[in-house]
Amino acid sequence: MYSGYTDQQLLSLLKDDNITAFNTIYNRYSKMLYLYIFSKLDTGEISKDVLQELFISLWEKRHTLSIQESLKPYLYQAARHKIVDIYRKNATYRKYLQQLIEHFDAQPHTITESIDYKTKTQELFEAINHLPERMKEVFMLSRFENLTVEQIASRLGLSQQTVKNQITKALKILRANYAKSDVILIIFSSYLLDKF
Repeated sequence: MYSGYTDQQLLSLLKDDNITAFNTIYNRYSKMLYLYIFSKLDTGEISKDVLQELFISLWEKRHTLSIQESLKPYLYQAARHKIVDIYRKNATYRKYLQQLIEHFDAQPHTITESIDYKTKTQELFEAINHLPERMKEVFMLSRFENLTVEQIASRLGLSQQTVKNQITKALKILRANYAKSDVILIIFSSYLLDKF
């Protein structure tokens, strides 16, 4: 219906809550944006999530959008910001993993025990990394930056109850995954649970 419209015409309609204009923008740019995001992240599921977040954000900000140039550079810039944010979070994740490994390096263990602890610690962090994005972010802020529920809620714009729920759910998932591993339970209880 609006396929012949310019981006500026579509944006004008979008600001008036026109869902067809939004769908036209999506159809026009989603494939090329997905390929761009995928080329930077190299994982399909996360790339789809980023694309979805990008267009949800476009819809939510439709009334306050101020695009000086054209829509295409705006969307690519928004995608770049989201990609950089993912890289930043992954770098933080690796930093926390290294800190935890160093924590166990400092403890008196035999070589075999040290290797086992490192392996189990890495497995635990892999499990944390597979938590839903928001849950992982809340959990890591709580466990590794030692932020209070109130501080996390303020930083992420969530209610304190939502933060508590996310931490509780994360703990349940991780306990369920590692219920049979004594080493993980030792690591988990001594290093993490006492901070909740």
